[in-house]
Amino acid sequence: MNEMTTEEQKNPTGLAENPAERHSSKGILGAVIGWSFVILAIGAAVITYAWNSKNPRCNNGVLMADMIGIAPRVSGPIKELPIKDNQLVHRGDLLYEINPAPYELAVQSATANLAMAEGALKNAGLQIAAQEAQVKSAEASLDQAQAKLATAKDTYERIAPLLAKHYASAQDVSDSKNSMQAALAGVAASQAQVLAAQSSVLSIAEAQAKRDSATASLAQAQLNLKYCTVKAPFDALISQMSISRGAFASEGQQVFTLIDINSWWVCEPYREGQIQRMKVGDPATVELKTAAGKFFKGTVESIGWGATPQALQKSILPVVPQALEWVQLEQRFPVRIKFSEEVPQEILRVGATAAATVHASR
Repeated sequence: MNEMTTEEQKNPTGLAENPAERHSSKGILGAVIGWSFVILAIGAAVITYAWNSKNPRCNNGVLMADMIGIAPRVSGPIKELPIKDNQLVHRGDLLYEINPAPYELAVQSATANLAMAEGALKNAGLQIAAQEAQVKSAEASLDQAQAKLATAKDTYERIAPLLAKHYASAQDVSDSKNSMQAALAGVAASQAQVLAAQSSVLSIAEAQAKRDSATASLAQAQLNLKYCTVKAPFDALISQMSISRGAFASEGQQVFTLIDINSWWVCEPYREGQIQRMKVGDPATVELKTAAGKFFKGTVESIGWGATPQALQKSILPVVPQALEWVQLEQRFPVRIKFSEEVPQEILRVGATAAATVHASR
């Protein structure tokens, strides 16, 4: 058997190999592979851009919740404080109680004052009724005096013409005239008595005003007593507690904060170019850094209508905005996203970092 040489083994066909052709085929293959990567990269970039345009994402969000500051509406030492900082409380649970003793005394005093005012009003009513009765009596006397005057005047007018005909004596005429003048004086006296009786009638308005004032004072005292006991208005978390049992609580000074556990939402500062595709009601996907890798469903609740540029905040000099020659920075506007599914309570913390993707429908 003939043994093949090394050259024959490399080229079994016996044909001469052209080095130029070998290098050309390798170049074509490399070019095809290189352009394939370029085309794939461009395609991936286009797909990514289209997806991001349709589903804008922001990684600078903050987890928020509705919060209210709890401040006493009356002053006094804390008698009961069954809660602790960072504790969960339910609606109706006792938060704290201010010593009610002085406010209970204020209610008793206001109750007594109201009773006095009501008694004074009743007495004033009785006194006014008596005075009005005197007015009616004086008016009745005036009516009688006027009736006597009318009779005396009629008698004088009937007798006076008879004197010339000698049907009546001068004494009769004189007596009737005197009776008429006496009746006239009686009418004047009765009129004076009516005026005096009317002027002595007191006004009940003052007594009623004092009674109304006492009623309002009692209501305020009862309200202050009610303010001594403060209960949770909703299910909440206690935060930033700055008071302890026995401490003096001053009216209007906040002692802790309540975080509403049923009102969690995310505030995302989207760029103005991104919010053009959004509308209220669009679905969203939210990721919280307190539970990285987990995604929760949400809904766009509102889109901010304004934002103050940082350069314009608290400046007493003319503001010259700084801008880059080759790029224009977009303003960001707050977008509020409300969770549409249950989120584990243990990962919800106000101020936590959040990322959100809005699945825009436009």
